[in-house]
Amino acid sequence: MQTIWQDLRYGARTLAKNKAFTAVAVLTLALGIGANTAIFSVVNAVLLQSVPYKDPGKLVFVWSTMISQGVPISGSAAPDFREWRTRNHVFEDMVAYTYDNYNVALPGEEPVRVQAAAVSPEIFSLLGVNPLLGRTLVPEEEQWGRHRAALLSYSFWQTRFGGQSSSLGRNLRLGNEEYAIVGVMPKGMPFFDDLPRVDLWVPLAYAPKDDMNTRGNHYLNVIARLKPGVTIERAATEMSGIAKQIEQQFPENKGLSAKVVTVREQLVGDVRPALLILLGAVAFVLLIACVNIANLMLARATARQQEFAVRAAMGAGRRRLLAQLLLESLPIAIFGGAAGVMLASWGIKFLESLIPSDLPRFNPIAINTSVLIFSAAISLLTILFLALAPALFASKGDIQETLREGGRGGLEHRGSGKLRSLLVVSEVAMAVILLAGAGLLIKTFGALRHADPGFSADHVLTMQMQLSPETDFPNGHQDAAIQFYRDLSERVDALPGVTGSGITTTLPLGFGMGWGKYFDVQGHTQPTSLDNVPVVRFQLSTPGFLPTIAARLRDGRFFSQDDSQTAPFVAVINESLARQFFPNESPIGKSIRMFPPTALLPPDARKPETWPQWRTVVGVIADMKDQAINRPAFPTVYAPYAQYHNEGWGTNVLAVRTTGDPLAATRMVRDQIHSFLPNLPVAEVASMEQLLARSLSRTRFSMLLLSIFAALALVLAAVGIYGVMAYAVAQRTREIGVRLALGAQPRDVLGMVLMGGGKLAAFGLVLGLVGSLGVTYLLRSQLYGVSSTDPVTYASVALLLGLIALAACYLPARRATRVDPLVALRYE
Repeated sequence: MQTIWQDLRYGARTLAKNKAFTAVAVLTLALGIGANTAIFSVVNAVLLQSVPYKDPGKLVFVWSTMISQGVPISGSAAPDFREWRTRNHVFEDMVAYTYDNYNVALPGEEPVRVQAAAVSPEIFSLLGVNPLLGRTLVPEEEQWGRHRAALLSYSFWQTRFGGQSSSLGRNLRLGNEEYAIVGVMPKGMPFFDDLPRVDLWVPLAYAPKDDMNTRGNHYLNVIARLKPGVTIERAATEMSGIAKQIEQQFPENKGLSAKVVTVREQLVGDVRPALLILLGAVAFVLLIACVNIANLMLARATARQQEFAVRAAMGAGRRRLLAQLLLESLPIAIFGGAAGVMLASWGIKFLESLIPSDLPRFNPIAINTSVLIFSAAISLLTILFLALAPALFASKGDIQETLREGGRGGLEHRGSGKLRSLLVVSEVAMAVILLAGAGLLIKTFGALRHADPGFSADHVLTMQMQLSPETDFPNGHQDAAIQFYRDLSERVDALPGVTGSGITTTLPLGFGMGWGKYFDVQGHTQPTSLDNVPVVRFQLSTPGFLPTIAARLRDGRFFSQDDSQTAPFVAVINESLARQFFPNESPIGKSIRMFPPTALLPPDARKPETWPQWRTVVGVIADMKDQAINRPAFPTVYAPYAQYHNEGWGTNVLAVRTTGDPLAATRMVRDQIHSFLPNLPVAEVASMEQLLARSLSRTRFSMLLLSIFAALALVLAAVGIYGVMAYAVAQRTREIGVRLALGAQPRDVLGMVLMGGGKLAAFGLVLGLVGSLGVTYLLRSQLYGVSSTDPVTYASVALLLGLIALAACYLPARRATRVDPLVALRYE
């Protein structure tokens, strides 16, 4: 312990005397550790920390799947869920939930729109979550008529009820029904990914003859808990067998199977690759920082060779020298780690502003115990990295020769120069890899921003309205709702600065609600089995919607006001559907129906009065991206709201095209809505450009961070090249003086130094480009519009890094040309 304490004191005194070296080393290490800690805090919160439920490793999602119809994963029908729950032997319990919107009216307050979840009452015990106040739901409340109980989220309780315990037992009007508040859930309780945010929970209950309680509507999310000793593979096998039994019993389930997925995989599976790529990228930054500090340490070791030789002559072995250098590096690691954690705390605040809103976060992104352990671990690893090379070279020298030379020439001829060169080559290679990855993501983001979404997003305002025929139109007549749409559009169209408006169930890019429906074409060859009937997307709109978002008409026409309830039913299809079902003919005038061929229906479902009518295709529009810019459009059918018989009622989205800033028209449009329905909440107000930007947020997040890391790596690599070349020039001052004294021209010296630095950079570029081909292959799932082997990106990276390396070499080379031969010859 006395020896350790002496080495620590000696190391601290040495670092204190070399303030510039210490400051550079600590700052460089802090940048690397800070960046790693900040990114690890995100990875830890999203990927590593468990979801905050009881024994989360046993929780699984159970989905329906219709592979033959091209639907790999789907919600489940209520009757199927009940069969699964009754027949399985692998789950302790199984529950279901679905999201819904309600217009909530509190006494004396203006109605607001809230996000609710209709849940099986047992869901809270399955998750192991207890209420903050009151109680949770009970099984009896699944029965229709006894279902009017509600649980509040903590935030909704605070904002709408002032956090008062007296709110328990109060009534809450949801739609046209009164619900009693029976409990408040704890603060910070996430509901799975909490996207969308949940304000309250109500029982999952069905009225008699509710169409949503049929096998044709697949919309429920099903959660289950595995029994002790049951593997997910066994559960998947049993659920597939149960699905086959149900298929044999109910012909309408033909082709339906079941898929079991862990909760973690379901919620974070699609973000894991991007986060791990960022973690790998920031690890490269730390390695480059360590390489630079190692070069500094080698330079110090060269200057201290006399000291090491004396210690070796007095009996110090390699282990003793290594221990000494490790302890001398300890203050650098401690101060660098502490400064890195401070930088990380600031970096997390910066990351919070960049993190996409749809990134699943069950836990706060913060510097907690796990993150501190990670920071301490990488700090300790850097100590070993920084001390190992100098110790090895210090212990290899010839003691007598070193003592005889008095330190002249140092370690350079024994290999430390080669090691420094190797380190520079490695950091240039790593910088190339990071720059190549950043370049590919930059091109991806540019390609996504300029990709054709199939519509025009500029100057379009959107807002959601949750209409209920029973509540907003007391007589419950659909004609009143259709008239409301027509009158509202006429009023909005007449506003100053408005050029058009329309209403729809689904906006492009996945905002809103759409349905998947069976699809049949009159006169085409019929499938032989229900599981072979194709499924397409279906959405409703008013005549003004498609022109408002500038959908491009390829053939035929859009809807018109003449397409009323009494007129022949019509439809507009997109190009994907036209290519798939009408490859060699015009679809205009063809008859289609959102229904399977009637010959395939089970006997008890063959009731013609319940079948939807045939629709005539009157138009074909260009594909509009309905999921994301980088995904192909689904085959889609658009139908007029006025002809929506038996095809659902959902969230309504109003789109308004303006001549100026669309958000500036919000108040005018809202006033027109309230002139018809004063108590109707308007929610999710945004411009289409904002929605488009939101859809690109994950790619933007990855691109910005990788670009920042690549820029940092570029700076560190340039500093490393400069440091090595400056040190090489200083070591060769006598040689340069001799050359100049013998008649060498300054340009010869300039070329010699540039050539030395250029070789290092060239080797690094070649290794980096080869490594990039392998590493960027891992990025392929994140790319769009660019290949992982894009030659333009690699050429640009090589040119940029080559110029930076040349600039880093030029300054030491320029200094070398100014060496005074007389001074250089007296150098030693």
